Amino acid sequence: MIKRLFLTVLAGVFIGAGVGMILYANIGGDTVTVFQDGLHLVLGISYGQASRLYNMALILSALFLARNYFGVGTLISALITGYFIDIVFEGLTLLHINTNIVGAFVIFMLGQTIYTMGLSILIRCQFGMNALDSLLYKVNELTKISYRKLRLIVDLLLTLFGYLLGGVVGLGTLISMVFTGVMIDWFSKIKFIKKII
Repeated sequence: MIKRLFLTVLAGVFIGAGVGMILYANIGGDTVTVFQDGLHLVLGISYGQASRLYNMALILSALFLARNYFGVGTLISALITGYFIDIVFEGLTLLHINTNIVGAFVIFMLGQTIYTMGLSILIRCQFGMNALDSLLYKVNELTKISYRKLRLIVDLLLTLFGYLLGGVVGLGTLISMVFTGVMIDWFSKIKFIKKII
């Protein structure tokens, strides 16, 4: 239980760090980040605060609609993620890391990898996955529509609403829409992740 708790915290750190890197790359955030970016702009709050607001809304939904996938991990990841988004984004800004097109793409891909690895660890821990995945897995359970298809549909909707709110959409967003679900699924199945959990 202590190991799973530690890995849940680590997953929250990875998710936040990955999103912070994606934001810093500025070539279009992952789909959730585009939506949170829109919230951040419309409400005049930090990325981390927008993340916590988004997560709290989904947590309440998951608590009532997908309780069997809800757990301590859902709360831990939601609370930690927002802080590490701000820490990593502000840290990279202070360091003035190179953001030419090649540098930005490398930072984005590293962030995308860390982000999806964090999500897959959270799912594998079975200590309560993030609120969005809790809801998607519940829908999968009820409809038998694959997680990948559900994730793609939700990613398209989040991107659309985020864009309408002013979130940055670009090449990174397209990459994220196509590969986030695939990468989470892949990381969840590789032997290394299974072994540590």
